[in-house]
Amino acid sequence: MKKLLALALILASSSAIAKYPSSFSNAKKKAEKEVYFDQFKTFYCQCDFVFDDLDDVDNDGDKKETKVDPKACGYEARNAITSSGKENERVSRIEWEHVMPANIIGGHLDQWQNPENYEECLKKNGKSITGRKCAVKTVPEFKRAYIDLNNLVPAVGELNADRSNYSFANIEGEVRAYGKCDFEVDFASDTAEPADNVKGNIARIYLHMKHEHKVPLNEHATIQMLEWSKLDPVDAWECKRNERIEEAQGLGNKFVKEACSKQ
Repeated sequence: MKKLLALALILASSSAIAKYPSSFSNAKKKAEKEVYFDQFKTFYCQCDFVFDDLDDVDNDGDKKETKVDPKACGYEARNAITSSGKENERVSRIEWEHVMPANIIGGHLDQWQNPENYEECLKKNGKSITGRKCAVKTVPEFKRAYIDLNNLVPAVGELNADRSNYSFANIEGEVRAYGKCDFEVDFASDTAEPADNVKGNIARIYLHMKHEHKVPLNEHATIQMLEWSKLDPVDAWECKRNERIEEAQGLGNKFVKEACSKQ
């Protein structure tokens, strides 16, 4: 009996490992095909989007690109034109955002800070790949956290760029630069504040990353996330998303699961 139980546990563990994304590109594909396949609203701004621009609305011949309809949701570009004088394509493009930024997860790693010191991270010309890529390549624990579907959400590309790796915080004054999209970025303090209706989602993701991947959160950040989780309880989509993620990669978010079980 003990042998059978041990075998069952090994098989269950092997199944979970087999499901887990193999790379960031694979994680994005799994997110699209297995989690968000019928959910076409961006995370922060609730803008409609499509994964494949089958109608080729921009007449560029590419029918496989994601497209956001910013005007339909009242999103206004902070920078509609780039510094080179071209249209900012990230305004109408979906990008997969790490809710907890990658540098918070692994920016402290030596592989991130000094990739030139690692032979595996050197190119043929002697130059090194980026610190992030080096960490993904050489630190399995970081890679596992980096490609965790629980931490990936679809976002307007420009917003993803502006949020960068900034910490989330409550920003006084609420100066908005994105039209009706309730999202503020304070470039002076390197902080961003999302709408109240996703603060709980963000909080539970942060708590998951702390619990599952041992990402250190200071006391202030932990208290804020616990407060945000109470402010914005789970809803039906967050519960369904978690079920799909657990099925897709074998690892869900226990904080979401526990909250959903109490509803």
